[in-house]
Amino acid sequence: MPYVYKWRFLYTHYGVRKDGDMYMIGDSPIAVDTDGDITIKERVFKGSKGLWELLTLKKVNMEFITKDDLKT
Repeated sequence: MPYVYKWRFLYTHYGVRKDGDMYMIGDSPIAVDTDGDITIKERVFKGSKGLWELLTLKKVNMEFITKDDLKT
């Protein structure tokens, strides 16, 4: 989860944020596996570069965003 370590670039209002020792999105805790896949409320999402951009960055690079990322 390299994006999480660059706080000045993060969008924490609606995106992923750290709350204590947990990572949250909205009111839901999230888990990230070793492949970068994201689990939210027992639903697993493929952690693509585009999805990570959308979930974490203030300014996303649209070159990385696919239709599947937007749908997800």
